[in-house]
Amino acid sequence: MNDTKKLLEVRDLHKAYSKEGVPTKALNGITFDVLNGEYLGIMGASGSGKTTLLNCIATVIKPTSGQILLSGANISSFDGTKLAEYRGNKIGYLFQDFALLDNLTGKENIILPLSIHNIDIVTAEKKLKDIADFLGITDVLSKFPSQMSGGQKQRVAAARSLISDPDIILADEPTGALDTKSARLLMEKLQEINLRRGRTILMVTHDPNAASFCSRILFIQDGVIFHELRRKIPNETQEDFYARILQVMAQMGGGSANVL
Repeated sequence: MNDTKKLLEVRDLHKAYSKEGVPTKALNGITFDVLNGEYLGIMGASGSGKTTLLNCIATVIKPTSGQILLSGANISSFDGTKLAEYRGNKIGYLFQDFALLDNLTGKENIILPLSIHNIDIVTAEKKLKDIADFLGITDVLSKFPSQMSGGQKQRVAAARSLISDPDIILADEPTGALDTKSARLLMEKLQEINLRRGRTILMVTHDPNAASFCSRILFIQDGVIFHELRRKIPNETQEDFYARILQVMAQMGGGSANVL
């Protein structure tokens, strides 16, 4: 971890929905920090509020109350240019379903964020080569998404989330649509991005295998933080951390099948 200062601060966050006139609390006063260079996982049962939380941070939805600060700036006060810069440059979003544009090649999908912000082609090409080499996707840059495997699509999506050098990467179930081998390869690359490139990652996942790559995990239940686990670095093996994750999941009611 490069610098232990707070990068992201979530303060007393609430989000309530109204369904057929009945209010439902998705988030019920969540407070936590993400440190600069940290790899934080969020786990919880289906409906626990974890994707709502990620969408609030990504400004996809607005919280009912509370604050989210990135590098000390309150993102709820952003509008216009500031909001566009936040979405385009400050965060990188990695979706479960890849969210690639079918009519663009791998290369075009990856450099799209740079094109939108008028980054010159020489800079874009240099960044593209570096990221494509690192993620092992040079051979699919000229292909369309329909010509790629699931693992290739997700690594192209990962490259797109990285190319703007965002302050934080938000990953929503990034292994959800992948087979075991592709999922492990992606998680190894994300861990390398975190450890060797110092990127801060906040990942929502239901998969204890994926979560075992994190340095810390917050377990959410009924819109609040139920438990926190830290990996004992550098002594604890990934296998031992995985076993501790399973123990917490069992306490939350039914093991991995129910922690979606």
